[in-house]
Amino acid sequence: MQLNDLRYLRCPMCHSALRLHIGDGRHGSVRCASNTHTYDIRHGILDLLPAPQPKSIAAWSNEFPFTAWAYERLWRPYALRILSGTALGYDREQTIIATALTTPPKLIVDIACSNGLYARFAAYAYPSAAIIGIDRAMPMLIEAQRRADAARLPISYIRADARSLPMSRGIADGIVIGGSLNEMEELPQVFAEVARIAAPKSTLVNMALTKATTFFGKLIQALLAPGGITFFDPDSISAQFVHTGWQIQSSTQTGIVWFVQATRTGA
Repeated sequence: MQLNDLRYLRCPMCHSALRLHIGDGRHGSVRCASNTHTYDIRHGILDLLPAPQPKSIAAWSNEFPFTAWAYERLWRPYALRILSGTALGYDREQTIIATALTTPPKLIVDIACSNGLYARFAAYAYPSAAIIGIDRAMPMLIEAQRRADAARLPISYIRADARSLPMSRGIADGIVIGGSLNEMEELPQVFAEVARIAAPKSTLVNMALTKATTFFGKLIQALLAPGGITFFDPDSISAQFVHTGWQIQSSTQTGIVWFVQATRTGA
């Protein structure tokens, strides 16, 4: 946890400012300005949530340390190539993030960051920006912190919920979401929270998986649906972005892999 990044955060309970209580950014605690709520810092991660209560198989799987260990080692480097049916490596995603913001950002938030891949891309592209990664699964965040430490990237990782982001209104210049919308519950609330924290001229980059068009693809997606994974019609998700104050700048689809870039049209 980068202690300077506490200035961007608010208590998820009373919405007052957070400040260091004891310890440091590796181990300790923070307390809200009203001295009512205290939150631990463990393994360099600020934990703003109670004990996990996943509502789906997909969410449960993220609570296992092996899933967090395997995610970027065994799955993520090859996932988009498999899902798109063509060569689609990290360089495509990194370029999208690196060219998304035309003015130097102060704060970029990676929502449902998993191992922090997009957070690291953002940290490389915008070294002067504060980068905050948010996820509900502590094992994922521990692995994200390890990777940030190994790369010497000053990223703050926070255990928090996308349905109640611990930040002030209109504070994030950039927001990135890498495939996580497919696993989230209560998407209207997530969209509302993303819009709430977005600065008036902010940029959003989202990657998501769309509905399959082949028989085999539809069968696989039907088998995955009971586990809590939803596949989207791009038009419906684009409509939700527009409804919450975003203007779509670009939208590309390769196989079932869909990228959208949008800018904020309302505060």
